[in-house]
Amino acid sequence: MSDKDLWYLKGNEPSLRMWIFQHMTIGALYAAAVFFGAIAVVLVLVAISRLLPEDPFAALEMGRQALSAVA
Repeated sequence: MSDKDLWYLKGNEPSLRMWIFQHMTIGALYAAAVFFGAIAVVLVLVAISRLLPEDPFAALEMGRQALSAVA
């Protein structure tokens, strides 16, 4: 084996060290996207739950009153 550390794009032969670094970085980006995506889904659900009334039948009553007011 040679003691030279060739950079990834410097020579004609690819560097295994840079290939490993590249794939580990891509994997870390995928993991970060999944992690922050899951947090975003939870935050959206919390925001929706705060917009809805505590009593689910109250929404039906409000809808019924709105329909009777329109008709």
